[in-house]
Formats: sequence, structure tokens, C-alpha cells
Amino acid sequence: MTYGVSMGPEADPERWRSERRLFRRGPDTSFRKLQSIKFLLTRDRAAVGRFLRARYPLGLGVRDRLSLVRSFIGVTNAVRGYHTLAELLTVSDRVLRLAGRPGLTVVEAGAGSGSSTAKLSLVTEIAGGRLIVFDTFRGIPENDEQHHLLDGRPLRFARGAFRGRLGAVRRRVARHGAIGVCEFRKGLFEETLPQFDSLVDVALLDVDLLSSTRTCLRHLHPRLRTGGRIFSQDGHLRATHELLADEAFWRGFVGHEPPRIHGLDEAKLLEIEASPPGRVDA
Repeated sequence: MTYGVSMGPEADPERWRSERRLFRRGPDTSFRKLQSIKFLLTRDRAAVGRFLRARYPLGLGVRDRLSLVRSFIGVTNAVRGYHTLAELLTVSDRVLRLAGRPGLTVVEAGAGSGSSTAKLSLVTEIAGGRLIVFDTFRGIPENDEQHHLLDGRPLRFARGAFRGRLGAVRRRVARHGAIGVCEFRKGLFEETLPQFDSLVDVALLDVDLLSSTRTCLRHLHPRLRTGGRIFSQDGHLRATHELLADEAFWRGFVGHEPPRIHGLDEAKLLEIEASPPGRVDA
């Protein structure tokens, strides 16, 4: 088990522990910084190129974009996260395309240690919006869900996995991000999201549990404004793809026609568009 995530018998935790003893891999280590450079030149290179070439309403210059990319990498080096630079740049691209929209609202569900929160706060500040962060700040709640990765390997999330205390997350965002645009809503999603009554422009879900994905989509997707997007970082789980492909879920539980979804059956980062106008009677 690593960070509260239990994988199948073919996983080799002892090898991971052995490598960790040989190479310190935590925040602010040389290993982490070298990995960031490696991924910048390989895995994330295409996404960075697209980000630098894009056009945004604010007229954000290449130098400003390079500064934002450097800030993202700095956060990655300093705070443990579970996403790629390419994934956060994809979300940032959508936020920046809506920059200047009155009442621009970005939502994050599942903050973890605060790495993605710090990055989202930076781009939200540039776009002139606010960032609402939902999390238990006690890790994943008690559950009995059994998951499988897209390649078939089993996976289970233990209670408390990916825990980031609210005070610690605040301090990390204050140090590495833009704390002034952030609002934090602590509690279970089923308790906090029904009280949320704002329209949403961009939302990022990193919630792992299928029950949490269902709750987030039920309360956030109907509030998605035209041109907005909901992104899910849980596309590595087969159950997430099955849920999003289920028309009965959208019509009966969310109360909307099934939306267009990018990345189904193939991607880890899933992009969900707003549904066509009008609700469906559940």
C-alpha cells in the first residue's frame, strides 16, 4: 500500500520502498527536480507547446505563459501532487479562454496536498476569477469500493488516502499560489455541494471514489455555464468511464441529457462539456 492506495498482487511495494531508500523522492529533492525537467522535455512537451501558442482574451504574452509554466513546475517540485503538467495546462487553457467573464468561478473537488490548488489559484487570479475548493481535508472517507485500472489491475482507496489538512493546504497555497482568490469548503461532498448555489465555469474533479464522482456531477454539472467544462482526473479508473458513458446516469440522476465527453475509454483526464439546454424529468 502506498499513500493509502492498495493495488493488486502483481504490484511490487518492496521494490518501491527499496528504490525510495536509494533515491529520496519527496518534495524539494534533486530527484523531483530532475524528473520535472525530464517530463518537460518528453511527456509534457507537446502540451507546453500548445499552451504557448494559444490565444487568450487577455492577450497573455509568451513571457507571461512561460512564467506560469515555471511556477507550475516550482509547485510540482515543492508539493506532492498526483497530476501531470500537461493535465493542469489543459485545465488552465479552458480557464484562460473564459478570462474576464463576469463572476468567473473555478471549482476544485479534491485538493489533496494542495499542489493542484496552488496552480489553479495562479491561473484563476490571472483570469480574474475565484477558486472554490471542496475537500474533507481528512483524506478519502470510509468506503467499500473496489476498483480496476483501465488495464485491469485492481485498486482500492483506503480511508485517509491523499490526506491534506486544511491548515497545511492553506499555507502551501499562500506560499506557492494566490491564496486571495481561494475559498475553502471543508466536509464531505454530499454535505457541502448541495449548499453551493453559484454557476460554474470550470471544475476539476480528483475524487477517486465513484460515489464522490456521482455527487460532484449531480451538483456541479447542472450549474455549468455555456462554454464551461468539468474535468475529471479519475479516468485511470474503469468505473469512471462506465459511469460517464451511462445515459441513464445523466438523465435519471443528474437530470440532463448526456453531454459530450472527450477521452472516454482512453484518457486519464476526461473533459465534460455542458449539456444541451433544458432538463430531463427524472
